[in-house]
Amino acid sequence: MSARQSSATAPAARTFAWVPGSCAGEAQALGGFLRALELPASDAGRHADAFERLRAGDLQAILVHGVYPRAALSRAVDRLERNEPGFLQTWFPERFRAWFYGRNLNLADPALPGYFDEAARFQGQLETLFAPLPGIESHVGRLLASLDRGRPFVAAPGEQPGARYMFTTLRAHLEGGFIPAHFDNEQRLRESFRHLRSVVELHTTSFVLALSMAEAGGALEVFDLSVAPEEARLISDDRARDKPDVTRLASVSFRLPPGTLIVLDSGRLLHRLTPVVGAGKRWSACSFMALARDGAATYCWG
Repeated sequence: MSARQSSATAPAARTFAWVPGSCAGEAQALGGFLRALELPASDAGRHADAFERLRAGDLQAILVHGVYPRAALSRAVDRLERNEPGFLQTWFPERFRAWFYGRNLNLADPALPGYFDEAARFQGQLETLFAPLPGIESHVGRLLASLDRGRPFVAAPGEQPGARYMFTTLRAHLEGGFIPAHFDNEQRLRESFRHLRSVVELHTTSFVLALSMAEAGGALEVFDLSVAPEEARLISDDRARDKPDVTRLASVSFRLPPGTLIVLDSGRLLHRLTPVVGAGKRWSACSFMALARDGAATYCWG
């Protein structure tokens, strides 16, 4: 089996299937390699050093349950299915069987024409998604800040005064939808990140907030393979060679229930989304994050 095939859907050498509670209370080495911590959203303030530990390499994943109540999530997903807020819809490459609400920076035109006007509209719409509860940027931003001694988590600033990148994007993965194995630090190699590279540190992390759950599949799978933040290489492109052979690697698989958020050291760790099984969509919000160069905030983008 070629490395090209294995980077997409081939099984890992062995997989630890996480279930809620696998690493509650104290950090555990899931699958023997992935240091993860699990907590309810109400306890986030008791783990104010969580991001420090993540940046230092003592943790690779943080799982937070109950970010939104189930009833609020159900209402939000219903609104997403009808696109009631009127979000901008954009697409993954066709074979990935998925789309975005919002515009993913990886797939954007390098010159970002009209992007910041789109971002301003999108941010306003996004804040209404969970009404009357707070929107994703304000609510999740505060939650993440509580895991980092109060350091703000905000949309990255654009090049022009007042401009901001999209804090997140919303993702709908259809039956068969997947994302091949990749490291998120490859983003800085893309020309659409020209300005963002100048305002953030190299170390990139991400969060995924599950809004709904596929009938089966649709798991975030993390492999026992890591790189340094400065060792970016583009392996998710079909033309890339020398892709890691995941059939030789151990992995941990996360099927996130609605309302659970995972923070992952995704710039350093190889990961993928396994194919969605069943007719129901896998809805999620996904953001990438890095410290501002001055360390005063963590900047987020979708």
